Formats: sequence, C-alpha cells, structure tokens
Amino acid sequence: MPSALIHIVRRCPACAALGLALVVVAGLLPWLPGCETGGRAGGPSAVWRAYPPDPQPPRVIALGAVRGAPPPSQTEVQLSYILFGAEPPARLALANPAGLAPVDGGLLICDPVLGALLRWDAARDRLTEERVVPSPDRPFAVDVFPDGSRLLCDQGGARRVSAAGDTLRQYTLDGRPFRVGGGAVCDGRVWLTNATAHTIEIFAADSGAHERTIGRPGREAGEFSYPRSVARGPDGSVCVVDVLNGRLQFFAPDGRFLRSLGQPGDSVGDLGRPRDVAVGPDGTIFVTDAFSQRVQVFAADGRVLMAFGEPGTGVGALALPAGIAIVPSVPPTEHPLPAGVQPRYYVIVAEALERPGLRVYAWLGYTPDDLERLRAETAWAAYGPGVGGRATFPGSEALNPHWSPERCNRCHAMAGDRVEPIPPGRVDALCLKCHDGNQAPADPHPIGRPRRTDRIATPTDWPTHNDLIGCLTCHDIARHCSPQARRPALNPMLLRDYDPQRALEYCTICHSTDLGGRFSPHRQRDADGRVRQDACLFCHTRVPEVPADGRRQFRPHLRSESSDICLNCHSPHWDLSRQGHVDRPVTPRIRQWMVMRDLRLKHPDATREELAWRAAQDGRGPARLPLGQDRVTCYSCHNPHYAGLFPEGSELGALARNPQDRRSALRTEWIELCMECHHH
Repeated sequence: MPSALIHIVRRCPACAALGLALVVVAGLLPWLPGCETGGRAGGPSAVWRAYPPDPQPPRVIALGAVRGAPPPSQTEVQLSYILFGAEPPARLALANPAGLAPVDGGLLICDPVLGALLRWDAARDRLTEERVVPSPDRPFAVDVFPDGSRLLCDQGGARRVSAAGDTLRQYTLDGRPFRVGGGAVCDGRVWLTNATAHTIEIFAADSGAHERTIGRPGREAGEFSYPRSVARGPDGSVCVVDVLNGRLQFFAPDGRFLRSLGQPGDSVGDLGRPRDVAVGPDGTIFVTDAFSQRVQVFAADGRVLMAFGEPGTGVGALALPAGIAIVPSVPPTEHPLPAGVQPRYYVIVAEALERPGLRVYAWLGYTPDDLERLRAETAWAAYGPGVGGRATFPGSEALNPHWSPERCNRCHAMAGDRVEPIPPGRVDALCLKCHDGNQAPADPHPIGRPRRTDRIATPTDWPTHNDLIGCLTCHDIARHCSPQARRPALNPMLLRDYDPQRALEYCTICHSTDLGGRFSPHRQRDADGRVRQDACLFCHTRVPEVPADGRRQFRPHLRSESSDICLNCHSPHWDLSRQGHVDRPVTPRIRQWMVMRDLRLKHPDATREELAWRAAQDGRGPARLPLGQDRVTCYSCHNPHYAGLFPEGSELGALARNPQDRRSALRTEWIELCMECHHH
C-alpha cells in the first residue's frame, strides 16, 4: 500500500475500505480512456513558472521544492491527485527552515523548530542531521569558514563549530546586552548583528576577541533598527539587513559605511520586512521579504531589477520566505529545468509556512546589454513609463533633449560642431519653454526670488543671476553635457548637494528651520494667519481657491494627480493589502460607495437605495477621501492640509479624532478607513 495511504489509514481506520478501493481505482487509471498519468517527463510535473511573465524575456524560472528523497511512485502520484487534486509534496523533513549556507556538495539548513542543523547532500539527494556538541538551541543562521568549520547562530549566541561538530569557541560580549540576529564570516573576521543594541559587533575569527562595534540605534547612514542577517559580496563588501528601517546597508571590510539600498514599502524594490540576503557571484543582490512574500532583486550598482515569487500555491509561490542562498548547480527538484535553458546559478529560498521546505529558482540573469537598456529606462523613470527620451507628462509629445548629445541644439546655439553657452539672463525662460507643466513636468520651486532674505540663505557657490534664484541655482544641468553621461538612478534631477539618505532635510540647505524643524509645505499659514503662497506652490501650479466653508471645488491644479507628488519627499509605508493601494484604480462600484458615504453625513436618515440614487445624480467624485484620476493616492487617506487651513470636519479639512491617527494626518480613524471604500 502506498505510504501516503498508509498514513491516512493509520489516522482514520474507518477509511481503510475507502483507501483500498482508491488503490484499485488508481491501479486501473492507466487503462482508462482519457486518463494521463504522472511521470517527470510530462504531465503535471513538467510545469514551470517564469518571471517576469510573457512577453518579457524570462530572468527566473521556478522549479518547485527540493525533493530530498526519491520521487513518489506513479501510483502515489495518481492517488494524491484523486484525494487532494495535486501531486504529493516533496519529502524533505523540515519543520521551519531558516538560515541557509552553501557547503561543498550540498547545503546547510537551520531549523529552529527541530532544534537542529541539517545538511542536504546533493550527491545522495538526502537530508541528514549534522552533529553539533553541545546541541543547538533553536538555530537560525549559519555560515562557513574557509577551513570548513561553521559559524552557528542560535538562541544561546554565536559559536564556531568544527566540520565534525565540536564547538571550538564562542563569540560573546562582556558586560553588554548581546542578542545575535545573524552573522557572516568576512575577511578573517566574524560580523554579528546585535538585535538588542541595534549595532554590529566584529570579532577576530580565530581568537574570538571582540574588535569593535559599528553603528547605533537610528535611521541615519550607519545606524540600525533591528539589524538581522549579514552577507558578504564578491567585492569584499559586507551587507547587513536593517529590518525595521526597510533597507540594506553596505560596509567596507574595515567597517566604513558605503551605501544603503531599499526603502520601506510594498512595491518592487521596496522592503516591507526583509529577512535575509544573498549576493550572487555577479554581484546581483537577492533579499527575501516576508511582507510582500517575494524575493526582491537588485543589480550590483543598486538599481532595482525585479521581484519573483508571490503569495499563493503555484510552483513559485512563497508564503513566509526566510533564509536564502546561492548554489552553482541544480538540486533535484519537483519540476525539471526546461530544455535548452542555461542558468547562471540557482537561488534557494527557505519557505517557513506553506509546505515548509526549500524552493529552487534558476537565475538566468541579465546581459550587459540588458543592464544598459535598464539603466536608460531608469534614467527616464522620472518622466513616466515612456520609452527612450519621450516624456509622458499629460499633454506632452515633446522629445526630451537632456542626456541626448544629438539634441544639444534644442537649447544651445551651435557654431559648427561647437556648443555655444547660453547667456545667464536667458536660462530660466528657456527652461520654462518646456518645464511649464505642459510639455514637461514643472519644477515645484518658484524662481525669481531673492537669494538671501531673513529666512533664506542660498549657498554662495550655487549660481544665481542678479542675486535671484533661477533654475540652475538648484539643478546642476552641466553634468549631463558629456556624451558619456548617463542619468543617475539616484538624484535624477541633478540637485546640487542632494543626499538621498536625507531627502526631507534638503530644503534646510537654504531655508531656515521653522516651527517643525525644517521647511514644510504642509504648513500653509504663517504666524500671522496668512496663506503662504510658497507652501501652496510646492504642490500646486497656482495658488488654489481657499473656500471658507472647506467644501471641495475639484479644481486643485496639482502638479501631479498621483502619489508621485507625495513620494518626491516621503517614503511609502507598509500596506495591509498584498497588491498595495497606491495609485490603484477604483472601480465604479467603489467610487459610488465613497460618494454615498459623503452623502450620509448630509442625509443621515436616508436609505442605501436613496443614497445610491443621490450619488448617481450628484455628479461629483468623492470629496472627503479624494481620488487622483479615479485612483487611490497618498492624499486619499492622508490630509496634506493638516495645519488648520480649512474648517475642521469639512471636506477639505477632515482629520481623524483619534490622536494617534491625527498625528499621521489621516482623514478619518484608521479603523474606519477600510469601510470608506469597501463594503459588504
């Protein structure tokens, strides 16, 4: 009797007769007309999943789970399809796999639930428990020293264990709290994250002596909020997962901060709850994100490449991805590699929740031409999803002359092949021929203002004309004039002295700090109660009408009717929805419901049918939670006019009553936000 059926019979003896009957039916299946049975060359097992989907060229192919045991027999496959509608899961005896590390001929796996360090042997396709003395206490991270010994992190701390399983030394701190979050062996040293102190502790690998501490709690460069996993890159750099800051931080072997990567959010390239990181031999960075239930992928230079895996039950699905590792050869998996496909290497992901085990993905990668094309697409990302140099700003059919050497004559006079400089007095007018909000995006900062006032002090090395601020004061456009220049992914607008790690502090370079500690366009009234036009023009192309009753006029003249207007300064937060809310289209039914919720305040006794009729007759869009071109935006839920510009409780001045929600500038209580759009 097949093992799967024996398990059922033992747990439910009353099912024995049914089980035997099913075995008979399964045995007859190959002879029944119209029935096709398993087999690894065809049938259900031949399924594979490519990322991204057609018609884009595949970069990743999901191969399912590591088998870890001989494949099920044909009868077991047939029976499983009869009982469960799917083939049997891979026989890999894991309860909750966490940290992974490649080792010669296989893979080391930490399983905190089993309290064991396991090894998957590629040659024998078997899973065995590694000897560790004393036994590990909920191990969760592992790395391998050059001599084959292991760095093992568990609930009791971090230690070095020989290949035979004997503990060689412990890595501890004296007199300070130390809770290990993860670790890696890097250039003769052991880097361990300290989740209690939010620091990195570095030890001498051989002696175990503590050498130095890196970082402190915080959000700035080199600071951490719950650091976790550590990985080394092929260039010698060390990558640390900074969990609650939603980013990766990179350091030189001597501890110098190099850069950070990622931000909190739920879009491709965002990190909602990063768990582990691995760096491929080509420098490609792979991060497991337990929030989006995907693996986020970055190029070696930090550009976002893609994400793969998704919630669900498909071949490539992930539910709670944890550890991740890179291996050079394919392990035996549920599904074969498609014929003719030559991956660069394989990515192994520990899945801790849905069928706990190891998921395998073949990495096909990007060619140098692919990366160059992606670099060009990233360069134009600020103008929308257009191709090449074509802007997609509403109403625009203009070709963008920037970053294109053959289009210098769009702005400059030419003397043969030589480009003539533009007289300073003509620069602003020339820029505004396109950047007026019609042919190209308008800059939110006004020009023609004095470079120095009692509240403004423009740096002396920033160019001005007649002591007035102009376009070139903030934008270093000369940097794009070289034929070899490429628009950078960070700071694509070429702002002078811009630090992407401190985007919100950029305004304080010129503006003296106000009541909030920095210039804020959300404070629309000055100390005398007058409307601040400079604050309004930060988001609006003209100062909009300020109705005394706070009733929405639906004529905002926004520079962008999307969340881009908010994300220029703010980072997206985590989203409860797996698909995300930002800039998602709203269905006509939801739109009608939102208008009905608005009308309910004026007609509290009206029936739902009457409200639906009034909504159809009203002709207006949602007023309390406004949409941007029938899409949900940041300002749908958050009120940018939170500083008393409009009467409280009005359509334009709506704010939550709960103090915590009010601090987030929510238009209504968090618990009610879902019901504003969704209803039973």
